[in-house]
Amino acid sequence: MMTVRTVRLAGVLAVVACAGCVDRKFVIESNVPNAQVYIDNKPIGAAPAYSRFDYYGNYTITVVHPGYETVVKRQRVAAPWYAYPPFDFFAEVLWPFQIRDTRRYYIELYESTPTRTDDLLNKADALRQRGLLLPQAERPAEPRATPTRPPVIQPPVAAAPGPGPAPAPGPSVVPSVTPGYTPAPGTSYIK
Repeated sequence: MMTVRTVRLAGVLAVVACAGCVDRKFVIESNVPNAQVYIDNKPIGAAPAYSRFDYYGNYTITVVHPGYETVVKRQRVAAPWYAYPPFDFFAEVLWPFQIRDTRRYYIELYESTPTRTDDLLNKADALRQRGLLLPQAERPAEPRATPTRPPVIQPPVAAAPGPGPAPAPGPSVVPSVTPGYTPAPGTSYIK
């Protein structure tokens, strides 16, 4: 039979177990509103973006917006003192209060410089001229010869009932042909 003391102890342990946890979260901000944010190539939303994380270590933060240069930043997230054993057990399970670990990062985007069409065409022409000045190959590569295969003979197709002309009769026997076999002159596949 359960005593009052046992019930109280079970209630206290249930409250303690439910209360303690660590809430880890990224907040990624940018000077460009609504820039798309990716963490480890997973989209998390538009800046300012919020995302939970489970472990400490290295993350790749990518911020993208049309008209701006894409920024890829490798960020190390250092673990606090309560994330190391044996403190992590107490912080995650036994600590009666919630611990909030919010990491804020500010990524600044810069406008991309538009590519001028005439510069691009001049560079392409210079590359073409360099290609024309290359020496010719002494022995150009010859195309690979593809093996010839004997023709495939299709079995006759039965005509569907209905109006229309009857199909031409097909061969009655299809011989077994090994790859690379060519018939002797004057012979046929059909008997």
